[in-house]
Amino acid sequence: MNRTLLKSSLLLSALFLSSQVFAAVELKLGHFAADGTPNAVAALQFKANVEKRTNGEVKINVFGNNALGSPPEVLEQVMLGAVDMSLSGQDQLAKHFPFYDVISTPFAFKDYAMADKIIDGDFKTWAEPELAKKGLVHLSDWEWGFRQLTNSKKSVMVPADMKGMKIRTPPAFAYQAFVEAAGGNAVTIAFPELVMAMKQGVVDGQENPVGTIYALKLYETQKYMTILNYTYSSMVHVVNKNSWAKLTPAQQKIVAEESAIAAKYARKTVRDDESTQLKDLETTKGIVVSRPDLGVWKAAMGPAWEKVKAKVGPDNFTKFMGMVEKNSK
Repeated sequence: MNRTLLKSSLLLSALFLSSQVFAAVELKLGHFAADGTPNAVAALQFKANVEKRTNGEVKINVFGNNALGSPPEVLEQVMLGAVDMSLSGQDQLAKHFPFYDVISTPFAFKDYAMADKIIDGDFKTWAEPELAKKGLVHLSDWEWGFRQLTNSKKSVMVPADMKGMKIRTPPAFAYQAFVEAAGGNAVTIAFPELVMAMKQGVVDGQENPVGTIYALKLYETQKYMTILNYTYSSMVHVVNKNSWAKLTPAQQKIVAEESAIAAKYARKTVRDDESTQLKDLETTKGIVVSRPDLGVWKAAMGPAWEKVKAKVGPDNFTKFMGMVEKNSK
């Protein structure tokens, strides 16, 4: 090989190796939050910060608002490796990790501060190695919020007022247990179909956090809201272990840090927005908001607690309730 050809060959090899070294790792993130809502904004913040801090070596392609399919489908795609990461509800994780249903035990959490302590503390320590067994790396828990009840029929102050009402729930065991314990009839409807189901009067009511009710304009068909804070739900940021392995340790550190920062942003924004949204629902949207004594509701939850205990196993239920007792003082 003459000197010119040798130089050309070496140059091409160098260019090829350079392109391999600096080729960006692209990760696909799927979630179900509506555009413009706190979690959707947090996801875009996460994307921008990761790309900036890695100098473009890690790119996050965000697909929100069920663009990749229903929430359960997206989580399954992450577990299979077809999607790299997701923001998945606790109820969706519970289909693959039954112990996750303990978080949704009705009236276990008294407020956001208590939920944060448990989910960021003892529960995280419990959950992370279990998720790892099925190929998921836990990054952080974002916000969905405390769930409230709405309906189109009448004000609901006590469980007896719910008797016979058809209440939409996601395909989530503990939420259904709550509705049934209160005397209602739980009807499973997938999240992407929720708004249309309300408009068509398929059910009488539904349960979701204030922010979701507001963002989806459920007040157009649901004229009564009951503030129950009956269970807390989050969006869990998980990533497929093989996708995680594509990142260098330094990149993993950045992604984990930015996930935690986005989680804090989502939590703060959801909580700050709730009071403003509730005020607007009452004063502008014409919603009748009831704030009942929660003691009678909690007292009616015996059957729901027994169902949760049977589903997750007595040991897991006892373990979680120990966390509740520890953090309720």
